[in-house]
Amino acid sequence: MVEAHLEGMLDTAVLAGEILLKNGAETYRVEETMIHIAKACGAVNVESFVIPTGVFLTVTDAAGRSATTMRRVRNRTINLDRVAKINALSRRLAERRITCRDAALALKRIARERTGFSLGPSMIASGLVGGSTAILQNGGVYEMLAAFAAAALVRYIAHVVSRLHGVQVTYEFLGGMTAALSGVLFYKLWPFLGRDAVIIGGIMPLVPGMAITNAIRDVMAGDLLSGISRGMEAALTAGAVAMGVVLVLATHTW
Repeated sequence: MVEAHLEGMLDTAVLAGEILLKNGAETYRVEETMIHIAKACGAVNVESFVIPTGVFLTVTDAAGRSATTMRRVRNRTINLDRVAKINALSRRLAERRITCRDAALALKRIARERTGFSLGPSMIASGLVGGSTAILQNGGVYEMLAAFAAAALVRYIAHVVSRLHGVQVTYEFLGGMTAALSGVLFYKLWPFLGRDAVIIGGIMPLVPGMAITNAIRDVMAGDLLSGISRGMEAALTAGAVAMGVVLVLATHTW
């Protein structure tokens, strides 16, 4: 019975950490949340360690029994709604407003929730980001509309590649190419359009803003391994997008 309780608090805490890490939470947030949840479930001592590709947790109960587990995280995205739900659940558990068993059930429900929005709203949101970016690049209404179309198409490419289980760098590279091709095509059809504004707007949904922010935050907090890893991931994303754009601009002759 004691071992079952120990495994229960361990599984509950590590599941919360896994969900947070998969959905874009910072390293310190993942570690602290696992510690708070494990202690709220009865752990006396907790040690947590998080890197961008996995979480490690050791808990010790009042009887001196210890257990350690790790959870590999292969797929990561940005879903701040899930991060907020886990934060709220952790606070409720720490304040004894729910039991550890109820928290475990709630975590499983959150883990099973559908991730993100459907394709249509995602394309519209990406288009709005691209269109507003074109305006910031001194573009007019036509540049805004062209960038809207380019960014929406980039989001569609990302959807197709993800459905085919392609790696992230693939759709980032193809997304950069798509944005550049869209800018060149619109410029050829309507020479008065600002090509650069359209291309910049098109690639804006691919910019790794959250990864860069988390990398800086982790380095400042002393989580050097996580910070450097996230920074390298952001650099790879930026490089893939840039290569796609440069390839089109350097080779097109029409």
